[in-house]
Amino acid sequence: GPAPSSQLSASSTSVTFGNVTVGTSAAQLVTLTDVGTANVSISTVSATGSGFSAGGGSNVTLTPNQSVTISVNFDPTAPGSAQGSVSIASNASNSVSKIGMSGVGVAEVVVHRVALNWQASPSQVIGYFVYRGPTASDLSRLNSSAEPSTSYTDTSVAGGQTYFYAVTSIDSSNVESAQSNQVSVTIPSQ
Repeated sequence: GPAPSSQLSASSTSVTFGNVTVGTSAAQLVTLTDVGTANVSISTVSATGSGFSAGGGSNVTLTPNQSVTISVNFDPTAPGSAQGSVSIASNASNSVSKIGMSGVGVAEVVVHRVALNWQASPSQVIGYFVYRGPTASDLSRLNSSAEPSTSYTDTSVAGGQTYFYAVTSIDSSNVESAQSNQVSVTIPSQ
């Protein structure tokens, strides 16, 4: 009969991670199988490429039809496309030497907000209006109906911008007070 042959097959020849948020990681599994008629010894499984890593499968001997599962990971450190590969060193005659990897690091979406709190009016009031603007002399009302509490959270701010805020009170006759002292808030750019 034919001489025994050691052949290694991978369940995938390339791994695509798609979009992965910077600071998080994604993992996929690849199965390596001895498809020959002799044992296959895998000495190392390693990954190259920024943000890519591989685990498992090193120092393993597979008998015919036996498999081992390796984990390939993508943990982007910066936004942008990334390419890498997994290298498998073995004694297989057809050694599957490389599995291509690709992914895209995407920036984390940062949601900025400004939490405002103020002292209650000493007068009888039914609520408060919050004003915001890019300058101290250009304020517009943020809330369409009076805010009954003495706090408001503005979730429509942009990073790197400075905003000026003031508050007015309104009584049951719909008489609005003068604006409070202004405060300015600079939103971090990140």
